[in-house]
Amino acid sequence: MMLLSFGIATAFAVMGYWVILPFTALEMSVLSYCLWLCLRRTSMQEVISFSGEEIRLEAGVKTPTEIVTWQRYFTKIHVERAIHPWYRKTVSLVHRGEKREIGNFLTQDEQEKLIDTLNHLVRRADLAQRSSPTATPQDAD
Repeated sequence: MMLLSFGIATAFAVMGYWVILPFTALEMSVLSYCLWLCLRRTSMQEVISFSGEEIRLEAGVKTPTEIVTWQRYFTKIHVERAIHPWYRKTVSLVHRGEKREIGNFLTQDEQEKLIDTLNHLVRRADLAQRSSPTATPQDAD
């Protein structure tokens, strides 16, 4: 795209219409910035970690730029159905009124897999918490 645009602009500059070159450079710089934004957005990642006591959400492009940790007991997974078949569901983590949408960059099939995986992880964390032995205090003699 740049070669074609600058080739045409150079041809016009040779014919005496040199004013086209700065506008072509401006256009290509805006196009490059928009492409960079698209690439950055497609590289977005979210990592959710479950433990018996907390849920941790890390979001960022290459490294986590945002880390949120909530108490698991007060955190719910909320799935809002789509208002129309053309729209997608909304999956959110809700902690004491604070709502954080997760997976907003996923396709509809990927969102279904996310919901199934989250349900599976919650069940596994619940089972792990129930099966862990509770510590009993020892009486000192």
